[in-house]
Amino acid sequence: MGESRVRIIDIDGHVREADDLFEKYLEQPFRARAPKVEKVANGQLLFRLEDDRHHRRPDESPFRVKEDGSPVNENRHLATDPKDRLKAMDRDGIERGLLFPSAGLYLASVEEESYAAALCRAYNNWLYDYCGADRKRLMGVGVIPVQDVKLAVDEAKRAVNELGFRGIFVRPNPVKGRNIDDAYYDPLYKTVVDLGVPLLVHEGSGAFLPTAGADRFAGQWFFTHTISHPLEQMLASLGLICRGALERNPELQVVFLESGAGWLPYWLWRMDEHYEILPFQVPWLKMKPSDYFRRQCFTSFEADETRLGDVIESLSADRVLFASDYPHWDATFPGVTKMILDRKDMTADTKRKVMGENAARLLRLD
Repeated sequence: MGESRVRIIDIDGHVREADDLFEKYLEQPFRARAPKVEKVANGQLLFRLEDDRHHRRPDESPFRVKEDGSPVNENRHLATDPKDRLKAMDRDGIERGLLFPSAGLYLASVEEESYAAALCRAYNNWLYDYCGADRKRLMGVGVIPVQDVKLAVDEAKRAVNELGFRGIFVRPNPVKGRNIDDAYYDPLYKTVVDLGVPLLVHEGSGAFLPTAGADRFAGQWFFTHTISHPLEQMLASLGLICRGALERNPELQVVFLESGAGWLPYWLWRMDEHYEILPFQVPWLKMKPSDYFRRQCFTSFEADETRLGDVIESLSADRVLFASDYPHWDATFPGVTKMILDRKDMTADTKRKVMGENAARLLRLD
């Protein structure tokens, strides 16, 4: 099956933020407090906040080089220039793509609400300019200050209505002691529905937020990265469904990203099993947890996942989305689209759905 016959829309790619992003885009009176990129003792480039916490650039991971000193991923620098990114998209036949942050994954850990809001506005304004290279193909995702729901609502509205972004990004982790399912966020979720865009749930390890596995494997990147992405999505989906956030917001569409999809068949079964045995503990639910997921949730998947067939069988091909994760160190690129299109465990119709048709429907693309 040739790639030219399949519409390809990338639901999860990343930008590599300019080193001087915040120095240029952060508004007064916060500009003097702009995070700056510094090189630390081991040679990594990190954004330093004013409280001396360092946020790792995701493309500067501890595993960014192999034993022989060569880079794990040669693509990481190409995402800084949007023209280079467009060439990379052309190389893999990608028509359009949603753009998530890299360093901006960590803004949810900033304590001060007004400062967090200013950082989000700066990042979103920079991303708007970045997408100016081709506004149809490069689709922004809004970063919002979830530290304060009123500020988050304001920035979500601005990101979609003024900047033309196609989705709103949140972390699965608790922020300021609140889980993603907290009713505190219902005004935000209502706003996301009214804006006609999806809520995009994306993990990012090492963010000074409560993170699954961090207590057991502190400072051990192999372990925390392996654990945090799927387990945080499992926790987030459990909360959103079984604590009633999706019941309270029945039109909200949620996408779980960058965690693979193999966890889903087991997790849907386990939530359903507990619902059947202990329904009196979740009396607000009107149907099985898996039915909420099938009604309101999507998942991305990894190109080489061996259990993708089980995911599609248990969830439906209509709820599975292609994501490249370009240009991060663990992404399969170039060649990711061919790898998927060459798979023998999906029908031609399923490939058309997961590679582009589902994303086009979700994002309301022409």
